[in-house]
Amino acid sequence: MDKELYNFALKDTLAEIQNLSPDITNAFMFKDGKTLAGDKNTSEKTMAHAMQAFDGILEKAEALGGMESITIEASNGTVNVSLVNDIYFTTVTSKKADMNYVNTLTRVLVPTVLKLLDKINPTPLKWG
Repeated sequence: MDKELYNFALKDTLAEIQNLSPDITNAFMFKDGKTLAGDKNTSEKTMAHAMQAFDGILEKAEALGGMESITIEASNGTVNVSLVNDIYFTTVTSKKADMNYVNTLTRVLVPTVLKLLDKINPTPLKWG
């Protein structure tokens, strides 16, 4: 499986997550400072800016043994970054989102898709 097909599968997963939970306004995945996939609502510039902002947090988290997830609650909504199979999955939700539903959805669907993609193509793809 080539990188473009892998990226398509991840983008399709993000679109389905947003179909199931319209309160997710933005979603993207990144690894090692590189974007793997993003939804249609999130620009490359926005993803790059968000990854840059989280770099400092992730570096500091390494000193404590790494980061599994971080949630930032703001007045307009919530940003959640979770580590899923060595990939950081980021969601931005509206203030009215049911976070239990969003977390259940993303913690089941994303790892399942990543596991399937890994079975189809067990050799890690080089992003860059």
